[in-house]
Amino acid sequence: MGSDSPAAGAEPSAPGRAAALWPVVVLGAVAAAVVAVGLTARTAAPVLAGLPDPGIAVRAGLPGVRVVAEVLAVLVVGAYLAAVLLVPEGPDRDRALRLGGRLAGFWALLSAVLVVLTVADAMGMTLGEVVVPSMLFPGIGRFTVAIAWLVSAHLAGLVWLWEKLAVPPIALLATAVAGVAPVALTGHSSAGGNHDWAGDSLMAHVVAASVWVGGLVAVLVVAGAHRSYAVTATRLYSAIALGCWLVVAATGVVNAFLRVHPVDLLTTDYGYLLLAKTAAVLLLGALGYLHRVRTIPRLEAGKFRAFLRLGAVEVLLMLVTVGIAVGLARSPGPRAGAAPGSVTEELLGYGLPDRPTLVRLATQWRPDLVFGTLALVGALWYLSRLRNRAWPAERTASWLLGCLVLAVATSSGLGRYEPAVFSAHLLVQVLVGFVASVLLAHGRAPELAGVRAPEGAEDAGAGRWPKPWTVAGVYAVPPLLLYAGGLHDQLAGQHWVRVVLLLWSLAAGWVLFSAPVPRRGPVLAVAVVYLVCGIALLERESVLGQSFYTALELGWRHDAAGIQAAAGWIAVAAAVLVAVYAGSLGARREPEPY
Repeated sequence: MGSDSPAAGAEPSAPGRAAALWPVVVLGAVAAAVVAVGLTARTAAPVLAGLPDPGIAVRAGLPGVRVVAEVLAVLVVGAYLAAVLLVPEGPDRDRALRLGGRLAGFWALLSAVLVVLTVADAMGMTLGEVVVPSMLFPGIGRFTVAIAWLVSAHLAGLVWLWEKLAVPPIALLATAVAGVAPVALTGHSSAGGNHDWAGDSLMAHVVAASVWVGGLVAVLVVAGAHRSYAVTATRLYSAIALGCWLVVAATGVVNAFLRVHPVDLLTTDYGYLLLAKTAAVLLLGALGYLHRVRTIPRLEAGKFRAFLRLGAVEVLLMLVTVGIAVGLARSPGPRAGAAPGSVTEELLGYGLPDRPTLVRLATQWRPDLVFGTLALVGALWYLSRLRNRAWPAERTASWLLGCLVLAVATSSGLGRYEPAVFSAHLLVQVLVGFVASVLLAHGRAPELAGVRAPEGAEDAGAGRWPKPWTVAGVYAVPPLLLYAGGLHDQLAGQHWVRVVLLLWSLAAGWVLFSAPVPRRGPVLAVAVVYLVCGIALLERESVLGQSFYTALELGWRHDAAGIQAAAGWIAVAAAVLVAVYAGSLGARREPEPY
């Protein structure tokens, strides 16, 4: 083959190196699908005579199609990670955006197919029997996994559409990452005791793995094909990959601890699969270390071959691990038959034996693995950036207070009672979507991170910052649908809905209140949304989520109608607070540097 040096002429051209990786990705996806189908067949209970059987097309198609859909999802995440962070502006970034859009279209189609396969599998019906609208549509509403795949299909379709409409890459990346989360919050981890922690840890696990795998493919295909920025992109990805590996390892340990006993690891098929996946993650960590100490220094010297060879092996192992993960998700866990202590614990993941009081709201903490961790990491990151740097004390105080509000709202007794008490639910939404968002926005984190707005930006929508009216519209969608439109009646108690809703509110609120040129109009629109929701709740005769609150079988008096009225007044009070905040903003002001 010759020398590693480009001067030796033995290396293929940059486009050739990039194109050569796609067969590896295809091979890895096929291998992962075979692994998933094989593991599912091995661990599935035998079909008994006389019982419903969905047929081989469903039994094999569900894990196989799921693997391909998940591989497409991580490739979409990788393409937009490249467009946002790894690739400079120019033709390569445009190609990454177009590739991500095309792959998102296929991801959306396969997610829609998985909705049908999931319903057929759950109902024990063949594809021909389940595609009848009278069977399919009611079936989707009965199974949370089918709903989650439907949400993923919509989010993937949104990415496909937004790419054609030239929506900023950061929004495409955020939507793609959100698209991989819903399914992780359903299935085995969404039932039984501590399922809120299990679901949250699995969601973080899947999101981190998607960024990790997709980012590696992006580095190898896009950045690795052009030496002018390959080293910078690879160094940046290496730091991201280390963080993702740590999250994957830590959340894997948490999820395993919640779902299996140590003895189960050596006595059950589920335990064997868990050990195999753990070994794969550890081996991938070792390969990442080899990249850091061997191949990246050679890459800096202009020698690509070792980096690409080891990266191709890493991609293959990653994709096979995806197959193992799908097989693991389809396998019954050792604790599958263990019943929780109460109906409340089964529905929420934990018990609520006592009625809420101010003392209990202040003292009965239950750490939220998503938002509590986000608050802690956000505070530590901000403080780490302040070392040996002059920075306004009021900005630091605002950011840290925002992190504290986020932690208290989601991890204190308020967050503990939030799923069961509608007024607590509304209060948490306001604290996260408005109070924490405003405080975090005033912390000016982008400026602290060294990100600056384009010179000469005269409008909040200039450059890459979304237009405030667009962001206000995005912010308004969930509360209007849930509270004014009554959708909360069907979604009350769904843990994945809570996570998505809070992430949506926090992200949209932060973007809106961080606009380089704050505008009163969009913020006042948010106040109107809160007011509309409050009035709708006060005027509503029926109680939203009544069936769920009744099913909780709480051991204390639960005045659902009175609680809903209190929630309405909380929304009205939030409208007043947002309006006051809007009044404190100037109609226009010069943009601050970012």
